[in-house]
Amino acid sequence: MVEADPRNVFGQDGATVTPCQWHQTTSSCRHTRVSDGGLTLAGNVNGSWASHWYSWPCPGRDIRITIDAHMDLFGHKTIESVVKGSDRPFTDADGVQHTWYGRCMIAVLDANRWVMALRSGIGHVNWGRRDAVHLITSSNEGRTWGGLNRWFDGSPVNGLPYEDGYTHSEPGLYPMPNGDLILQFWRTSFSTGTKQLRSTDGGKTWSVDIDRICVEGVPGAAGDRVIGCQDYFVDPENASHIYMAFEYFHYEDRAGCVLARSTDSGSSYQFLSWISPLATERQLDSRAMFEPAIEYVGNRTVVAILRDASSNRFTWQAESTDMGVTFGEPEDISTQVDGGMANGLWQRARLYKESNPCFQLGNRLDYSKGEGRLWGFGVHSNGGGYTRKPVVYWSDDNGRSWQGPHLLCGAMTPGTDTGYGDLKRRMDHTFVAATYYVNPEHVRRTDKQSNRLLDSAAVDPTATGRNTKDSDVHQYTFGGQRARMKIEFEGNDKPNSDSAYHELYHGSNELTVSPPANRRWRLIIRLDANHAAAKPTIGRLHVDAR
Repeated sequence: MVEADPRNVFGQDGATVTPCQWHQTTSSCRHTRVSDGGLTLAGNVNGSWASHWYSWPCPGRDIRITIDAHMDLFGHKTIESVVKGSDRPFTDADGVQHTWYGRCMIAVLDANRWVMALRSGIGHVNWGRRDAVHLITSSNEGRTWGGLNRWFDGSPVNGLPYEDGYTHSEPGLYPMPNGDLILQFWRTSFSTGTKQLRSTDGGKTWSVDIDRICVEGVPGAAGDRVIGCQDYFVDPENASHIYMAFEYFHYEDRAGCVLARSTDSGSSYQFLSWISPLATERQLDSRAMFEPAIEYVGNRTVVAILRDASSNRFTWQAESTDMGVTFGEPEDISTQVDGGMANGLWQRARLYKESNPCFQLGNRLDYSKGEGRLWGFGVHSNGGGYTRKPVVYWSDDNGRSWQGPHLLCGAMTPGTDTGYGDLKRRMDHTFVAATYYVNPEHVRRTDKQSNRLLDSAAVDPTATGRNTKDSDVHQYTFGGQRARMKIEFEGNDKPNSDSAYHELYHGSNELTVSPPANRRWRLIIRLDANHAAAKPTIGRLHVDAR
């Protein structure tokens, strides 16, 4: 093995590799190309690059690598309708054709199969009337979806749609540690608790598991009045423990958020802590909160994002450093996430670590260490009304600061109503989001007496009743690329390939390692991009001693 002259580029403390010096450092390229612009993929979906082997001239000092990457995650966004409300695909037991579909949540079953739960009805929330909860399935990670309540092979899903003549909410769909799936939604309204269905065969068959969930031991509130379908994660260090967020909303005119734990795959729940204590909803600045999102970020730390319930003027964030036993005082992060819009808010949030296997399968990042970027999803709202769009945020410091928002569905315009959904990542690193989208072109009227849906052409403007709009299930995709780097040390005259890769993100990235004594080292970079995504590019490298 021939070692390059370490004085060339990497051998001096503080050396920088400019684009024109990439050729000097290159030992091998596989499906990658080196040019004056840096390193990029050469037409394939994945490739790798390795530098020469070098000796470190600074004994006892760490190697610090700073590397600039360019990845245009949002350069190739797609939008499609996977369920169309205007097609009226479901008619309920009262003979009412549902035109409003959405409020989605996705469960990843394996490398190919995804299941999406959604609600249908007439209007955003069909108070006092019948609505239904459904499933759709995909055998190709959401690239195509089957019909309502059809299994992967086209056969009917048993026990769905679920309709019992009452009003329900968006469903919460959660894989359990024992392999079961559970499905949660309001029983009848905000104030009557949560019903839970369970499937023991991966979602093919469903039955009522708990008529009204009771979180045991909630201080100062009735445990059977909690509202589920919020957010959850599985403890990466104890797979039998699931952590689930619940809320109180319109509970004796108060709102608050609870963290509960289950050790029996969701058959029972025990109170762990208040994420935000109960507070009066009708009092401005009361710090009443609801719709909690939670995620584990490593080091036994849990981050929560919460919606303001009193004035719709704040977005809140809370943190626990003792695995949810206690939470610190929620902080107002509104100015971080407002996108430069007056009263711009992040609402109905969900949180995902890239290393969380419920977010993306096949990712070798260590969830127990909280590796990878923290992604946030939800709606960007102008003051909490029905002008809102689906949005993503991201944090590379576990929520201490946030980047974004990036709107997935065009500019924020008055009257736009879309959101309340979920985000997942395919194994080719494409992000997939699903939400409802109200179609402003399809305005209908329902007869007040019969709840019968009337066609737009037949609407009598003087008739009693109420207007409603069709809602489709929209699916948004973006991303599809990935870049990783590691420093590899030589041992026993053979390369040591066990050192972990470090994720690279758009902008400047830094990696620091402690070199073993008298060991040579080299850099390895891996690039990935699906056929539709913009290819990642690596530009400037800077190497110094820390």
